[in-house]
Amino acid sequence: MLLALLFSAPEASAGTGPWTLPEGDLSVYAGAEYERIGHLATSAGSWTPGAVIEVDEGLEKAGAQLVVGYGVRDRVDVELSVPYLYVAANRTDGPLCSTIGLRGCDTTQGIGVIGLRVKGLVIDELIGAPLSVAIGGELRIGQHTSDTRARVTNLGEGTTDVGGFASVGRSGALGQGYWSSYLEAGGVYRFPNTDAGGEPVPGSEMHVDLEWLGGARPAWAIGPAVALFWRPGGVDFEEIDAADPDRFGSLNVLNLRAGGKLIVRSSRRTSLAVAVFGTAFAKNNPADQVIVTAGLSGQLATRGERER
Repeated sequence: MLLALLFSAPEASAGTGPWTLPEGDLSVYAGAEYERIGHLATSAGSWTPGAVIEVDEGLEKAGAQLVVGYGVRDRVDVELSVPYLYVAANRTDGPLCSTIGLRGCDTTQGIGVIGLRVKGLVIDELIGAPLSVAIGGELRIGQHTSDTRARVTNLGEGTTDVGGFASVGRSGALGQGYWSSYLEAGGVYRFPNTDAGGEPVPGSEMHVDLEWLGGARPAWAIGPAVALFWRPGGVDFEEIDAADPDRFGSLNVLNLRAGGKLIVRSSRRTSLAVAVFGTAFAKNNPADQVIVTAGLSGQLATRGERER
């Protein structure tokens, strides 16, 4: 019943790391994504024998993502992300879907959680600092997903969330190409739908992202990436109330994903980004999550014809 948390992690973003758009520049990312899961790790974790449950014939999600960024001024930009998703259970007559109730395996489609981020570069390696450092704020709007939050195929948990993050990164030359690496950590407070035992449901969440990309030619870069999602408050899978529409939001969860990214540039302002992730460790979360994303990103200098 925890399968809905497959879709609770932040969506792909066109802009990552501490670096910001120049003032007046506009960036647009348009991409597609696919996700699949077939097993669930209970509270003992996905590495514990016998702690992984089969979930009928699996769940699948396909969707599109639009991310628009704008340089408000030098070292400050804003980013809006809007996903459209289709989520379905491959079979609705299996042991899970036949017993969970609340139309838990109905197919769901529509706009997912909308994200708005504001980021400011406070330390810049281009003017002599050893690292670039940025801090920012985040708003996630998901009230429109409330009616279907009890489904394993939901698009969100029906909440509005606010939070902040910090990002540290560095880049440099690699042969005729370049390398870049960043670490981001942040968290959000989720305005609760209800409470359980005095604890808010859903509870606050934290994330950590780590990435390294490099290529000996300027036309491409490739490298590993790791993403951690953690909700420390809540109950274990074995303790949830199956009749509660906020059953998924009441869980404490941990999901560590590992994978890689490939960037191919057709020019200095247009690129193709492909990413593949899989579950490395999970607790009260999908044990075999597979995520594939691909999209085009372009940057337009709206203030003059300057090139970088």
